[in-house]
Amino acid sequence: MSIDPNTPVLLGAGQATEHLDDQFVGLTPQQLGARACQAALADTGAQETLATLVDRLACVRLFVDSVPEAMASVIAPFGRSTSPPLSIIQQLGLPNASAIYSRSCGDEPQRLVYELGSAIRDGEIRAAMICGTEAIATSRHLQRMGQTVNWDEDPVGHTDDRGAVMDLLFDTELNRHGAFAPVDIYPLQEQARRGELGLDKAAYRDQLAGLMSRFAEVAARNPYAMFEAPATLEAIRDESQKNRMISDPHLKSMVAKDGVNQAAALVMTRYETAESLGVADRAIFLHGHATGSEPAVLNRPSLAQAESMTAAYHGALRNAGIEAHQLGAMDLYSCFPIAVWCAMDALGVTLDDPRPLTLTGGLSFFGGPGNNYSTHGIAEMVHWLRARSEPSYGLVGANGGYLSKHAVGVYANVSSPFPEPVSEPGPATPVETIEKPAGPGRIESYTVQQKGDKTRAIVVGRQLSDERRWVGVADPEDDALLGWFRDEDPLGAHVTVRAEERNIVRRLADS
Repeated sequence: MSIDPNTPVLLGAGQATEHLDDQFVGLTPQQLGARACQAALADTGAQETLATLVDRLACVRLFVDSVPEAMASVIAPFGRSTSPPLSIIQQLGLPNASAIYSRSCGDEPQRLVYELGSAIRDGEIRAAMICGTEAIATSRHLQRMGQTVNWDEDPVGHTDDRGAVMDLLFDTELNRHGAFAPVDIYPLQEQARRGELGLDKAAYRDQLAGLMSRFAEVAARNPYAMFEAPATLEAIRDESQKNRMISDPHLKSMVAKDGVNQAAALVMTRYETAESLGVADRAIFLHGHATGSEPAVLNRPSLAQAESMTAAYHGALRNAGIEAHQLGAMDLYSCFPIAVWCAMDALGVTLDDPRPLTLTGGLSFFGGPGNNYSTHGIAEMVHWLRARSEPSYGLVGANGGYLSKHAVGVYANVSSPFPEPVSEPGPATPVETIEKPAGPGRIESYTVQQKGDKTRAIVVGRQLSDERRWVGVADPEDDALLGWFRDEDPLGAHVTVRAEERNIVRRLADS
């Protein structure tokens, strides 16, 4: 079959990791990003020519530029570039590249592949690069050592800066009750899944450890992994000094770790260019792509499920003209286990499936470089597909927010026309919430966190009178109640809720 010369292809993929070892020099985020870009250009087999053809470089938004400005000085105490993509372009010496600085969230890398691929197909640009970078580990290390450096850069030029666009991460009711961050909210989704499956705490902990041990095995073999992966399933499953409870049911070994120095980059061009440069045998094709967005967390029919994620996975497979059983490998976003479970459910994949669920090792063991993780996943997929002698397909699932936004790509080492866009499904009928519940309610989910000698429990429930959903906290003055949440299993139990400054949850006498 002849290949349309304008078909976009991924031609290069590179990564860079700076470990805190005897080779450590303390690269800035832009320097680390430039290293990954150089590796990606070298991976094309035609570095010098392609560098002159790159018309756009899109940088995935750094974590420091994804948070409220008041937090930025804490995350980046040594300063930062006013335009990371321009800084990287200037370090690389790309003569023709314009700069894009993406929105926030982990779905951006896959969305950028489709956006820039479309621009290549339509003849708007000749070649493009996508990159992302984080050097949070270096920043924290230098602070611990009492060292001061200057990472400020103010490169000259125009940047298509798309802003953080983080509104979806703020929920008035969750925030009012102390649930601000992923570590507060994802556990609520995870506990709801446990409830839907009807599993007790021990059985579910075993299931979590079984999943994450598969990721740890991959990370242990990956030279770009930031962390040393646990050696055994028991080390992941069992609470210990090194593996403390972060937020029930998640131990430290089960959640994304952002203290990384990691960067990744991709090079895209048209097939005709790859052929003219004699490197068409390195080309990887995007066969399917789909996106989706969920309602706000509290408005979803089930806290444990992501209907738009399922639709995006199904849409990407339909777009590619294949079924899930034809995939040879997957890289599923793994900031928290619930994200993997939902993707597996969408694909009909079970824990005993022998195919890879990750090619990096996941955000717990490979590393969680802010919004840029899936650029690493796509880079690994490029190399995995290239290494196959037979026609092969792979899928990368990217997630943003709290299972809030999704972008799914199906890739292959055989040619295909660039996929047409897939419409996102309309929103589900939202669950109604209530700010000030009264009377008896049912616990739908909860999480318990221990900070020093203080225990707190965040609770999501349903008002028995009308099934409206509410958020509350266990009475902080009731040690017996807090012990019940911590040590027993209150899922599904009936409680009372009283609206105060925060909604206060108490146990019914007969529960």
